[in-house]
Amino acid sequence: MKLPFELYKNHKSNTKKNWKTKGLICSEEELEEIYQRYIYSSHCEICEKIYETRDDRQMDHSHETGEFRNICCRSCNLRKRDVKISDNKSGYKYIYEQNDPACKQGFIWQFQVTIDGKRKKIKSSVDLEKLVKFRDEWFKQHPDYHT
Repeated sequence: MKLPFELYKNHKSNTKKNWKTKGLICSEEELEEIYQRYIYSSHCEICEKIYETRDDRQMDHSHETGEFRNICCRSCNLRKRDVKISDNKSGYKYIYEQNDPACKQGFIWQFQVTIDGKRKKIKSSVDLEKLVKFRDEWFKQHPDYHT
């Protein structure tokens, strides 16, 4: 199988070292499997966006456990739960907590984006995981949306 992008000298050793420095925890065999998956990856495993350059792809892992999750684009990697986002209690980009005394838990989650300079609510839910899945589907249907 042909590599989607040309690799520079020492790419393999530098990439593996970088991943371990960033907190990836795995055996040497697993690290090799992840690297092979990474270099042969041509599209995001989440949104299916085709990578235009080798820098478009990311190795995604849990920052809490160090466990590998997938190879994805920068946008999908940034939307992961463990990416720290200020004033956002959900832990997910674009999803915010909104006080709502009518709800049993006292709040609802809102998926919001900025359109024409104004924040617009797209959908609300008491179920955070369902809203995250909706958000990810929304971004697939709106590939031209940029923050």
